[in-house]
Amino acid sequence: MQRAPASILAATLLGAIVGLGLAANGLWARLTGACVEGGWGGTTWSAIPDTLRFEPGAWALTVTTLGILWWGAFGALWSRVSWGRPAALIVAALSLVFFPLGTILSALVLLLLLLPASSAWWAS
Repeated sequence: MQRAPASILAATLLGAIVGLGLAANGLWARLTGACVEGGWGGTTWSAIPDTLRFEPGAWALTVTTLGILWWGAFGALWSRVSWGRPAALIVAALSLVFFPLGTILSALVLLLLLLPASSAWWAS
């Protein structure tokens, strides 16, 4: 088995950060009724459910689930199961809506996963 390229390692680290951030913020919002916002976190956390008329508690669980999906997707990617890479790409694309920090990190993960070295490692 060939070693993972630096792009996979970097994507995994960034994905872990995004996943942990989403899961923690979703749990915080569920427990306290308020999202952690401001600064690099932006205001997307409350803007999306307000715009889409979602119940805040349901939105918090959705965000938590997306955060946990990051960890599952990268676990599957490292296990090289057939759905691992597509799942990682999907959760990265879904996380693009969490402007600005989530957008930046998710875009970097997408870029890293789409590099030829990452594609070749996953396909081998």
